[in-house]
Amino acid sequence: MQMRRSRPVGGALLGLLAAGVLAVWGAWTVHLYRQYQALAYELEAERQRNFAEMISHVEAMRGLMGKSLAAGSTRQNALYMGEVYRRASLAAANFMALPLPEELGAATGKFLNQIGDFAYSVVRHEAAGRTMDEAQRQELARLYQAATDLTATLRDTGQAAVSEGFRFAKAGVGLSDLFTAWRERRAAGGADLTQDQAQKSLIPPGLNQVGPQMDQMPVLVYDGPFSDHLEQRTPAMGGPAITPEEARARALAFLPEGVTADALEVTERNGRVPVFAVRLPPGGGRPAVTVDLAREGGHLVSYINARPAGEPRLTLEDAREAGLAYLAAHGWSEMEPTYGEVADGFATVQFVHAPGGVRIYPDQVKVRVALDNGEVVGVDARSYVMSHRERGGLTPSVTREQARAAVNPELQVEEARLALIPTEAGDGEVLCWEFRGTLGEETYLVYVNAHTGLEERILQMLITDSGTLAL
Repeated sequence: MQMRRSRPVGGALLGLLAAGVLAVWGAWTVHLYRQYQALAYELEAERQRNFAEMISHVEAMRGLMGKSLAAGSTRQNALYMGEVYRRASLAAANFMALPLPEELGAATGKFLNQIGDFAYSVVRHEAAGRTMDEAQRQELARLYQAATDLTATLRDTGQAAVSEGFRFAKAGVGLSDLFTAWRERRAAGGADLTQDQAQKSLIPPGLNQVGPQMDQMPVLVYDGPFSDHLEQRTPAMGGPAITPEEARARALAFLPEGVTADALEVTERNGRVPVFAVRLPPGGGRPAVTVDLAREGGHLVSYINARPAGEPRLTLEDAREAGLAYLAAHGWSEMEPTYGEVADGFATVQFVHAPGGVRIYPDQVKVRVALDNGEVVGVDARSYVMSHRERGGLTPSVTREQARAAVNPELQVEEARLALIPTEAGDGEVLCWEFRGTLGEETYLVYVNAHTGLEERILQMLITDSGTLAL
């Protein structure tokens, strides 16, 4: 009798197992892809919101500048220019959070900061009892025209971006994006694209014009922390040059736990302080984080965490404490909070170096704190890096009582202390007695030279529900 041949059971089992593995792998891949899509949509929505808010702030800023040109009252003009300062700062923050090429972000960010700083200087000028002079009015008119051009460009760009379905994810310009742009150009019979050309092809044409448009702006004539002649100063904090690898390692101290150096992108940027820009790309529900470290010395110059604000639960005082703890943990010693402001779910607090209780105002660090959980999401230490050094001559020749005699006797002095402040021309520093007091319903800071006993400067404190600003 002929025997029946058995079927290869092992092969069938292997086939079933392989099919099962493929099914599980496929389902997991689909799950990961959907998660990635959800995160990508969330990040894109945040960027689109930043862009829309930036346009809104620039439009409001431009309108306020026009009102200032038409204002006949010094007090009314000060109110307008104070709001210009606030709007320019918010617009700059929104713009710098966008993942745009450096040549777009640097020029536009600088322009917005210059407008804000010009507005600040005008308000301070008028708070001291001086009206805006003809040179300042001409400067304001020129800035107003530039802001008008920028507003039109941004408005057209926003409309084009919506109609063409532009996504800011393209602005990151990864290798796949560049390859796609190159391939499409070749398919159309065009010449090869350079990386720069491919990068620009992925950004709305109007937005590509913003950087060059801002680069054509003439140098501002006022003295301020963003005026061009001050940008030529050499940073006081130097040190040995660091490598990109060292920048990656140093940046880890400011990044979330678990991040490794090989996950970081490093580029070089020039400016007031040449830096290595170390970027942690977004992922896993985490926003992009950028750490700028000075190429000479490796000092932190700026830190930006682009996460959105949550529901505010903390106060400005909570933010001061969180900022002070953060600075101490990262090596800034003997720092004191001075002024602060709350806007859009975040608090921005200014800290100054105060060795022995003497406030060194040029050595300042601005810290941005999220008011939902107290997380530090931004640090601007450019002024500190530019100015901080060992200083002598912090012993006054004039006593506090002698300096008080130079102050208006009507001022109700509440506090007196030593402070080092920059000169009006911005070309030096002077040790002063700082008197804080009230006159009527207003609060003032009066600075008396601690060596000559002469009144050096007067600032008015603008105290609102959102914070305190010295004008």
